[in-house]
Amino acid sequence: MAKPELIDDLRQNFIAYFHLFHGQHGVCFHEDEQVAWIIANRPPGNHILRSRFTLAGVEDRIDALLDDIGGRTDACRWLLFPADQPHDLGERLAKRGLVAGEGEYWMFRPLGELPGHSAPGGFRVVRVSTAPDLRSWWAASARGFGTTQRAAQLWYDAYRRHSLGAHAYARIYSGHVGREVVTTGALILAGGIAGIYDISTPRPFRGNGYASALVSHLLAEAQRLGYSHAGLQTANEGEFYSRLGFEASYREREFFWIADT
Repeated sequence: MAKPELIDDLRQNFIAYFHLFHGQHGVCFHEDEQVAWIIANRPPGNHILRSRFTLAGVEDRIDALLDDIGGRTDACRWLLFPADQPHDLGERLAKRGLVAGEGEYWMFRPLGELPGHSAPGGFRVVRVSTAPDLRSWWAASARGFGTTQRAAQLWYDAYRRHSLGAHAYARIYSGHVGREVVTTGALILAGGIAGIYDISTPRPFRGNGYASALVSHLLAEAQRLGYSHAGLQTANEGEFYSRLGFEASYREREFFWIADT
């Protein structure tokens, strides 16, 4: 398993990613020293992302949080990490009927040495910095994820607000061949680590190495900016990312809360 502090860095990066959606219609995001959570009732989902409770009063604090969440939605995923407290929080959740599941894999890659990566012919990466480029990124990303631009509106609004500035902690990139956007992704610089998110390639362009070239570019960019590690979450142990030097070294602990019917 990765060092606990590295896991916690990526968890804070994860929280910073969800903070991008704060303030949008229908989205509730909260973060303080004890808890962090998001309720969207659509993608990007409902998640409790941090829970660090003192032992005194922990039962009341858990119940109060579930009551608050229950006033906003009827289902939520509660993620537990090594830094969460108390150490038996999972058992306390299970006693309340929350069901344990198998969470995503967290993969890490040191950035000390990066091998050279030859990009496909004619391929170039552009950091998105204008509204027209953002619209092109948004359209291609939605196609790659197999959804509509309307369903991906939250991402457009999030990155429009938080990624276009020169010093933004969220940066998005498009891979181009000619004038065509063939792959897309995001780099979140928060928590002392570079997080890789939203890698997407529309179906007609898959199998050409475009996504690999884009991720390699993001790793080099993170290294240039002084970061020592990159990290990401993936639903499986990711042969695609393994080929790029990532190692799956942690798996989320998750519990599912569903409102009583």
